[in-house]
Amino acid sequence: MDTPELAKPQPAIIMCYGKTPYTPGRYLEDGLRRIGVRVVRMEETVDFAAINMSSYLGVLFVESPSRPKVLVKNIHLVTIPKLFWIHHGENRLNANIEMCGWYKPDLLLMAHSLHLAHQFPSPVRFFPFGVDPHIFQSATPLVERPVDISFVGGQSALYRTREARMKYMETELKGKRTVSFNKKVFLHDLSSLYGKSKIVFNHTADSIKAFNMRIFEGMGCGALVFSDYAPEQEMLFQDRTHFVLYQSRNDLMNKIDYYLNNLQEAQLIAGTAQNYVRQFHTYDHRAEQIINWMKKLRA
Repeated sequence: MDTPELAKPQPAIIMCYGKTPYTPGRYLEDGLRRIGVRVVRMEETVDFAAINMSSYLGVLFVESPSRPKVLVKNIHLVTIPKLFWIHHGENRLNANIEMCGWYKPDLLLMAHSLHLAHQFPSPVRFFPFGVDPHIFQSATPLVERPVDISFVGGQSALYRTREARMKYMETELKGKRTVSFNKKVFLHDLSSLYGKSKIVFNHTADSIKAFNMRIFEGMGCGALVFSDYAPEQEMLFQDRTHFVLYQSRNDLMNKIDYYLNNLQEAQLIAGTAQNYVRQFHTYDHRAEQIINWMKKLRA
């Protein structure tokens, strides 16, 4: 009689962050669960004196600025790998340095702004955002999409150039193209808008050039992403292969006109990007990287 194989125990991690429906930590947590990891989430306080370390592969702290910081007790008792993922650059540098002191991570994971890595006491790895293909997806060809250009995002003094560019686009394209700017939509509604858009517009802050989630979300929905330059983009994407980079207002308008009048070329780039992020840059892929790092640190 054949002996049945014993099922491998499900890996488990402790994940410490304030969960919201839209925070990157939420998408990563979903990815971890999808690849078979048991996640025990701590949102307010974690006392490691009360936790059996042998039950877990590691601890993952995640920045979540819209929620209170997770307070830790007895961090010195942690004998398993500790990772800390941060999403902001100069605008939250001091807060993240402070939390790094609290959490004492074995690895600090940065979504962008790697030029700040030397400010932190822990080893740093590049760990960018990704896409959740269960939310951000669309199979509608560009030629059938009713919105020519869309943008969703907040307004603040940090984005004066972005606001000026969108006002200029609205003025120049009025009566010629369909635009949708500054709608307050999230998750599936955001995916629906991007899935109806030929172009998703992206522009970073005036003084903080940060690689953001909008690029992944637009690509996941099969739109042609237009973006200004930000460091680290070229580590994942190539201009006119996965997205379109523009440099100036005139360059932006010329490229909008070109690609909307050459939808076959636009479709080739958008389709390549969508396939690429689904193959290599989903939150399931990010979750696998987290588990691999934890296993290596344990070894």
